[in-house]
Amino acid sequence: MSYSLVQSGANEWVNLKSKLYCHVNNSCEKRQQEYGFKPGTRLLEATGNIISIPTKFSVELVIPGLITAGAAIGCGLARRHQARRLAHLLNAQSSSIAELHELQATVAQQLGGGSFKERIKLSAEVLCDEPLLAPWSGEPCVAYRQTITNLLEVRKESTYTDSEGRNHTDINWERRDETLSELERRCDFKLRQGAASIALDPAGAELEMETVFNSVEPPQSNNNLTSRSLGVRRTENIFRASGMVFVLAECNDAKGELCLQAPAEGGTFVVRRGNEEDFSQAIRSWRRIWSVTTIALTGTSLILLLLAII
Repeated sequence: MSYSLVQSGANEWVNLKSKLYCHVNNSCEKRQQEYGFKPGTRLLEATGNIISIPTKFSVELVIPGLITAGAAIGCGLARRHQARRLAHLLNAQSSSIAELHELQATVAQQLGGGSFKERIKLSAEVLCDEPLLAPWSGEPCVAYRQTITNLLEVRKESTYTDSEGRNHTDINWERRDETLSELERRCDFKLRQGAASIALDPAGAELEMETVFNSVEPPQSNNNLTSRSLGVRRTENIFRASGMVFVLAECNDAKGELCLQAPAEGGTFVVRRGNEEDFSQAIRSWRRIWSVTTIALTGTSLILLLLAII
């Protein structure tokens, strides 16, 4: 059996064993239509049969396929993050503040002060003798975050070629937000259950803040050829210095007194409104969302990549 392998390029001629010639772009349209030749096709002649084998991926499908694959990986990592948060919640010891003080006293008596450390979860009331005062809203709080954002429209140009080979340029204005400044402050506070209380160091905690101030002011800068300002947004979020909270944290006496703080060896540290059930449902919901999204994006990526090489 005799084989003849010929590589065709964008402007090359294909020399077949049967002396038939076909240009992969414009010439010999009859032969091109008969055998379905396309630019960049390798032609393999075996015992008179012509078989076309694609040698170039379809860029229009490969790039979206790779982007979708990257997005699937990102969603998979997000799902794993939620799974770890759920594991931290389930593995934490449910305790009362009074029980923690009793347990710490027992450990300190046997092993000495600074030896107690436990991952715990509990619900209690926020207690703060000297709360912060949020500057824009004037609300008392244990934490606040101020953000100033420039609301912009940015000029975007895109060029394309039509079927007749003519170039065209489309001009669009895309919305974009630019953060000009961000300031966050927190203060230590306590949690109270009846007569028992415990200190809490909020450094590193995921605080579920609420928005109490949101205002858009006139633009502060002049427009130019590439961007135009729509205004400046000022936002203030706070965590109020009162009310019930749910806490997932590490409890230790390393500072000389019992305190809730971020786990020294890594883990979830959360202070939020609601209870344990609300937090668990929120984690499980996000885990399901990321799982479904990961599966959908993975399937889409595989389909696009397979279509690109067919």
